[in-house]
Amino acid sequence: MAEGKFTPQNSGRRRIRGSLLWVIVIVVVIATLLLSSFYIINANERGVITRFGKFRVTVEDGLHWKLPFGIDNVSKVTQTVQAKQFGFRTLQAGVSTTYDQRDWSQESEMLTGDLNIVDVTWIIEYRITDPRAWLFNVDDSRIPGSRIEDNRDKTIRDVTQSAVNQLVGDRAILDVMSSERESIEYEAKQMIQDTLDSYNLGVSITEVKMQQVVPPEGEVQDAFEDVNKAIQDRNRLINEGERAYYAEIPRINGEAKQLIAEAEGYRQKRINRAEADITLFEAIYEEYRRSPTVTRERMYYETLSEIFANPGNIDLIDKDLDNFLPLKDLNREGETAQ
Repeated sequence: MAEGKFTPQNSGRRRIRGSLLWVIVIVVVIATLLLSSFYIINANERGVITRFGKFRVTVEDGLHWKLPFGIDNVSKVTQTVQAKQFGFRTLQAGVSTTYDQRDWSQESEMLTGDLNIVDVTWIIEYRITDPRAWLFNVDDSRIPGSRIEDNRDKTIRDVTQSAVNQLVGDRAILDVMSSERESIEYEAKQMIQDTLDSYNLGVSITEVKMQQVVPPEGEVQDAFEDVNKAIQDRNRLINEGERAYYAEIPRINGEAKQLIAEAEGYRQKRINRAEADITLFEAIYEEYRRSPTVTRERMYYETLSEIFANPGNIDLIDKDLDNFLPLKDLNREGETAQ
């Protein structure tokens, strides 16, 4: 009974406990206020602030303040480049990449313009450029059976697949597999971007990249591999021929220039010699015109001197000899020849 008595000491203790309780409540309220009022937006994010569910403002990265207790809510939207795969799924990327082994042929098999079936895998890369449009303009409810994709992702997939199907269907299968790949990528990017802009989805397509373009597995694929091998062999032979052609052209040009230079030199030599002969003839003619007899005799003696410069091969025969064959000293000629 003594312990239950009211005393000043008990009253003081109760007041202290009550004050401590109020201090704890106030601290908890302030901490909650601070925690619900300040938030951080990372460098690769943008924040969308809503007040009572209505859009208010978009904020950049950094530390920001908002009204607490759920009055203002912040939604963080990534600004990094994202990718979507079509016709395949990567489970784990790295040195040894692991792929999802499920059948994705409903995405990859397409009909070409020449009524052939081709299996096309590709990826797209995109960025969210308008966080407000991304959050509010398209339904973001989760797709049944998907753990990570919602209706916005499905919209991007449907638009992309429709564009690529249309472009592949406008071309022959060999063009899709070879020369038209870059054209399909470029046109697909434009078509996808135009469609998403009309939906005001707030997305920018940065790249469309085709991966594997092959016929369906089986005899068709084997036949097309043979065709591709033949095309590659043809291109290789063409390249080898062009290399040989361009290797020979400089040599042939060099030889042609050399022959032209030699012919030009020979031509100039003959011209110079002819001009010298003309000059000599004109000089002799001038001398002959002034003294014909002397010039004629001089020319006669000069000619005889040239003839008798090598007397071993000269035979003199009387021009009036008509009755018998002149005999030559063959022994002397043989000795001379030795």
